[in-house]
Amino acid sequence: MSEQELRTIIERVTAQVLTGLSTAAPCADGRKKILCIGSGEPPCHLTENALCLDLSDYEKDPHILRYDRVIITALTFPQLCDIALGRGGDSGSDAVLQALLSGVEVYITETALPHRRFAGKGSTPLYQLLEGYAKTLSVYGVKCVERTFVPAPVPPAKPAKFAPPPQETPKGSARPNACRLVTEDTARELAAQGGPITLPKGAILTPSARDVFAAAKVTLVTE
Repeated sequence: MSEQELRTIIERVTAQVLTGLSTAAPCADGRKKILCIGSGEPPCHLTENALCLDLSDYEKDPHILRYDRVIITALTFPQLCDIALGRGGDSGSDAVLQALLSGVEVYITETALPHRRFAGKGSTPLYQLLEGYAKTLSVYGVKCVERTFVPAPVPPAKPAKFAPPPQETPKGSARPNACRLVTEDTARELAAQGGPITLPKGAILTPSARDVFAAAKVTLVTE
């Protein structure tokens, strides 16, 4: 075998190896592999039908191309600074940098940034510095997503302990009067009908209503 032929074989083998490393190896059941950094729950829509692995899996075999994407659910202050400054301080920071440089998708949840919970509470310059690091991550290609929120079930409304009794509507020749009150205007309408006027039991007549009935000389009958 000539030297040229040997070189050609080596180039072909190298090309095949690089091609194999360029994509993540799927699971035995065909699912994608996702590297999760942090203790929080990743968004459901990014992990559907996928196998989520933690940093211990990466530390055993630190080759980022084994994963289809990286999801950050929690960062420490050192990790945020290290990633923004391009230095790998630990396995988590190293994995994120390797993913960004290798073209692997990297996502971060809104709650993963450690400084956000201190917004408006203390040193504004320090907060702005850390927020600048967070914006640098987005410049590098880290995509910020929100966790899928599942609202808590609303308990059924309890019946009221006390319900007011139904209000009785007066009956008679007068118009229904829920307040059982006969005013001057009501008396004039009833008097115009003529004949004896039946009033509901307990009806209250105003003095002016009595005057109207008296002037009309109508007979009042109480139920």
